[in-house]
Amino acid sequence: MSSLTVVGFASGSPLSELAMKRIAQDHRLCAIVVPRRRSGLVQVLRRALGRSANPLSGLGVPLIDAAEIGRFRCDAIVVASFPQIIPAATLSTARVGALNVHMSLLPRHRGPDPLFWTYWGDDREAGVTIHWMNERIDGGDVAAQEALSFERGLASRELYMRLALRGVELLADALAQVATGSMRRESQQESLASYESAADIARAHVPFARWPAERVWHVLRGLGDQRSGLVADASGQRLKHGRATQYRATGDVEPGRIVAGDAGYELHCRDGIVAVERPPSSL
Repeated sequence: MSSLTVVGFASGSPLSELAMKRIAQDHRLCAIVVPRRRSGLVQVLRRALGRSANPLSGLGVPLIDAAEIGRFRCDAIVVASFPQIIPAATLSTARVGALNVHMSLLPRHRGPDPLFWTYWGDDREAGVTIHWMNERIDGGDVAAQEALSFERGLASRELYMRLALRGVELLADALAQVATGSMRRESQQESLASYESAADIARAHVPFARWPAERVWHVLRGLGDQRSGLVADASGQRLKHGRATQYRATGDVEPGRIVAGDAGYELHCRDGIVAVERPPSSL
């Protein structure tokens, strides 16, 4: 198989580490562009997985700023968990083009942290997409895509790692095709597109008075391993919480009520009650 000269864009997250290691194994990874400031999401993921130092520094390639990319004359750019928008002029420096690893079934959940919205939107499938990059955020042609079912209430960090491992394999296959001159390009269906911003995440709180208890449990059970403050009381005050532990269907509810106890909270939903634990010290 022919090899490519690749410049990576990576943050040091588990996905980016896995992707860069695989590229270095199969191709010539000549440099990695790293963000000037580490994003909050990357810090959360690395802390959750017990990692501190940036693992990209151990790959034996220079860590550079985006302004330096032109001197490497790369065949392809590969982006994996990079928290900043990359200008079209930078993407155009690659001879073949730029590929991005995105943790959703595009065109659904364009934007940062698509895994958050996979839970929030009550999606019954998760997925990962390898897509060609252009001037639109997560809007370029699809090179590879795969859906994965996941258990209700699965911890988000576990789903993240499943998707990261599968995404790296899809990326490897896509790059192998690029190296042989066979490049899949399938347009995204714009009528199915959705986009959620970081500001949308910051504003999000579970409307538990309107949602069924099972959905509230699924979201807080899944996302509560890494996030707190997803529940607000009647005054808008956000609660510090951990994961949902259980739910029960009952007609004896007052939707919107929060009952505090020593172990956590009971949320009165549309059709039942969800128990949520108090947060661990890491949240």
